[in-house]
Amino acid sequence: MITFAAGSDDLDDLRDRLSAAPDVSGDVTLVAIDDEGTDLGAVEGAVQWGGDAEKLATLLARAPQVRWLHSPGAGVESWPLAELRRRQITLTNAAGVFAIPIAEWVLSVMLSAVTRAREVDAAQREHRWADDLVSGELHGRTLLLLGAGGIGQQVVDRAAAFGMRIWAASRSGRAVPGAERSLAGDAWRDALPAADVVVSTVPLTAQTRGLVTAADIARLRSDAWFVNVGRGGTVDEEALLDAAAAGRIGGAALDTWLTEPLPADHRAWALENVVVSPHRSGSSAAGRDRGLDLLADNIRRFSANESLRNVVDLDAGY
Repeated sequence: MITFAAGSDDLDDLRDRLSAAPDVSGDVTLVAIDDEGTDLGAVEGAVQWGGDAEKLATLLARAPQVRWLHSPGAGVESWPLAELRRRQITLTNAAGVFAIPIAEWVLSVMLSAVTRAREVDAAQREHRWADDLVSGELHGRTLLLLGAGGIGQQVVDRAAAFGMRIWAASRSGRAVPGAERSLAGDAWRDALPAADVVVSTVPLTAQTRGLVTAADIARLRSDAWFVNVGRGGTVDEEALLDAAAAGRIGGAALDTWLTEPLPADHRAWALENVVVSPHRSGSSAAGRDRGLDLLADNIRRFSANESLRNVVDLDAGY
């Protein structure tokens, strides 16, 4: 018998999923993690967002027997990884759960850029018949992908369907299905001048903080777009916005920012060639269902003493 703590909004959905596995459901007790009156002393596993350090500290204090924590998001840079390592607590995450909607968002902003959809929208608001706008195509354009994990693969699959030339960069340079070239280490930097679109999906770790520098951005062509669905801290945000504002690049589409929520007086709001997205590219009802399915399967695995899915490397940070 194990006791697992989850948010009260998820308890019924988790119970329904676990009831489909009768060999497991009787061995699991679910309790509400967000009820201050709940005794978490017997809790061995729990799901918790990692962005609130105070809540995490409270959870760790209230659940001294916890051996496994799950992040319902993919990024774990805000988790106390050293503390989890010290206490020998396993951390899993939701990597891959939101890859489909994120990849579809990436394709939507790339399509919007080449079809000049934002300019068409502006013309409509002005009641102006903008038949002089000439669109481009994604077909035949070069996509440089930084990060070839689950999100990256979904981006590749969709971009390939549009006939794009795809170069995928990762630490190992492993072959990526659908990509024409695979780049290892820092080789992606030499590919920047040839890219029509650069898409970054890399997580934020000690190694990737500030990965894309002002010098890298300066190597982009004047018509190139930069799309970030990784983490804001991986890119020199000010240098990127400077380049967009000065017309040194075609534009930028950012779903992640150094400061979130983005302040109302931030200059990015007013830049016509910058897409401001409030960290919602992964927002999807289907994504929530996939996340709950993953969590329920891991609860089953945990109760059966089997290997968990999506175990985070606490040293690597992802």
